[in-house]
Amino acid sequence: MINKKGKRRKIILIILGSLLVLVIGARLALPHFLLRFVNKELQTIPGYTGHVEDIDVHLIRGAYAIKQIKLDKTGGKIPVPFFSAEKLDLSVEWSALLHGRLVGKIGVYHPVINFAKGPTKETSQTEIPTKPWTKVVSDLMPLKLNRFEIFEGEVHFRDFSSTPKVNIYATQIHILAENLSNAKHQKEELPSTVEATCTGIYGGRASLHMKIDALNHYPTFSVKAELLDMDITKLNDFLSAYAKLSVRQGTISVYTEAAAKDGKIAGYTKPIIKDLKVVNWKDDKGHPLKLAWEAVVSAAAWVIKNHGKDQLATKAEFSGDLKDPDFNVWNIVGQLLRNGFIQALYPALENSINLYSVDDAKSDSKLGKAYEGAGGAGAGKEEKKSRKEIRKEKKEEKKEKKKEEKKKKKQEKG
Repeated sequence: MINKKGKRRKIILIILGSLLVLVIGARLALPHFLLRFVNKELQTIPGYTGHVEDIDVHLIRGAYAIKQIKLDKTGGKIPVPFFSAEKLDLSVEWSALLHGRLVGKIGVYHPVINFAKGPTKETSQTEIPTKPWTKVVSDLMPLKLNRFEIFEGEVHFRDFSSTPKVNIYATQIHILAENLSNAKHQKEELPSTVEATCTGIYGGRASLHMKIDALNHYPTFSVKAELLDMDITKLNDFLSAYAKLSVRQGTISVYTEAAAKDGKIAGYTKPIIKDLKVVNWKDDKGHPLKLAWEAVVSAAAWVIKNHGKDQLATKAEFSGDLKDPDFNVWNIVGQLLRNGFIQALYPALENSINLYSVDDAKSDSKLGKAYEGAGGAGAGKEEKKSRKEIRKEKKEEKKEKKKEEKKKKKQEKG
């Protein structure tokens, strides 16, 4: 009996020891396997080549970290990588298990994106290869992505061929996107959120607040964004290269709201420039043509600015197809003149855009086409009247829906 028990113990110990050796071996081999897999995946993005220096595996928290990742445009014509990051951390989002969902999260540490403009395609990188890049991310993250966070991000726009060379940038970018796969089972039309801030933008600061339906086939979102008090003089290399002028003083703020659904978009952007001084005698005294052009721009700005608020502003409204929205040029000019001669545009978000704004824009677009089909000035009053009627009907429908919902709730409580 003792010998049999001893043999069983030996067999069990041998099996356990073998399993332990296999686990340790797999653990040691896993980073090497993942490194080869990731580097292979980064070669599948058309026009770009990628490389990763190292990978760490953290089995206890269900994660692995990609270190020193870099994505370069093929051809070697651009001296900076399109994308680089110190670390990508891919892991299980354990908090989502409370909602009965096994999903993942990604943290990106100090990413840098370099957009570059050049005289040829080989010397330019101005577009993000969206579909191939998202495919690579989905291959690297086997779970559905539910949380995405960026720490200390940077975005650069560079032109190595311009005179002077251009490098404008924003740093200290933080982005947090949550509930992307709706792990919380929220029944809202826009269940996911994106919050972003940027504090390194030439003395200014920027913020973005977005609600989104990340699972919808069409981009569906409502967003509000602000850029406040950015120093325009820090953009003088850019202005000198592309507008042939430089600025002595001034700040710019930009307020934007937009909403999109069903392939349509509606919104506005409102840039406001304050305390603008264009003519730069000190720096441009050796360039008489540049000084003359700056004088013309300065005079034009002086005529149309609001002198009481010392601001130059307009409001650009847009609506229509998401891929090619319409901007009303005459409305932009009208807003510019209104700010200068009638009433200064208020430097703040208007909180006037939501998903219903997209529906209104679609209705207006249909009515506009119907009016064009009818052809004639006599249809103008009917067109305006029908727009108002449609909006009233929509409001009434919303009220009726709310009443019905209240009745149902009362019946359920009863």
